[in-house]
Amino acid sequence: MFWFYLAVAATFIFAAQELLMRVLSIRTDNPRLFSVAYNTWGAAFAILLFVVQRGTLSALLTLRMPQILLIAASAAMYGLYERYQFNARRGMDAATFAIVMRLQTVIAFFGAILFLGESLTLVKFSGVLLIVVATMLLIYRNPKFSFTPAFWYAMVCSIMLGATGFTDKPASVALPASLYSFLMWTLPLGIIAFPGIQVKQLKKEFRNGGWHIAIAAILNVVGYIIYIRALGLAEASRVNPIVATNSVITVLGGIYLLHERDHFRRKLLAGIIAFAGVILLK
Repeated sequence: MFWFYLAVAATFIFAAQELLMRVLSIRTDNPRLFSVAYNTWGAAFAILLFVVQRGTLSALLTLRMPQILLIAASAAMYGLYERYQFNARRGMDAATFAIVMRLQTVIAFFGAILFLGESLTLVKFSGVLLIVVATMLLIYRNPKFSFTPAFWYAMVCSIMLGATGFTDKPASVALPASLYSFLMWTLPLGIIAFPGIQVKQLKKEFRNGGWHIAIAAILNVVGYIIYIRALGLAEASRVNPIVATNSVITVLGGIYLLHERDHFRRKLLAGIIAFAGVILLK
């Protein structure tokens, strides 16, 4: 049961981070460099937590090639997600972005079944189905939804995160969560920064984000470590759908905190259905 509470904790932390990211995404002049700034903060906090917990790199010496390749694959996919996420967030309605990102739940769930050999039960499938139905309620006849370039950026982000949903578990096996977080925050920086950065513009993006970007990075680092710990205690096909409900919580939080009042009843119903899905996965 401890894995369940960890997954729920990660869910609320990620939801809080998403609400903050909504505000930050409209401040940037250069989404890629803003992502470099954001991930630099994240890497700094991940390294700090690693040092505070007296982490050691010795576990890396015992890795075999298959796990090394999985770590590299996860880092590459996180890098692509981080490279394009602010392009998507900046160019589309925040609620729509949250909806499109739920595709990752389906990819992660069935990936865990196909590639990790996890069991497919009627109860688990029903829980995932309820979560998918909840997110579809938010997109049905949404007048703000359209196939813009930002939508396709969001699709790339969703696919990348969905794939990490079933690579993170085998990639992080036998590694402390703080060490794996350290790797997943530092290794993708090269992908995000490619082909180069303008120092003057990067400094401007740090100023645009202010202290809020540091808080968002802290939330992501802490949430990710808790998420990895949950994966170490339970099947990915159980943990991932629960964490995926952060999008519904984000939408509901946006109603009260960001005053996104459109489709209030539909959003409330979606939250109730998603919660029912979480209970089934428990």
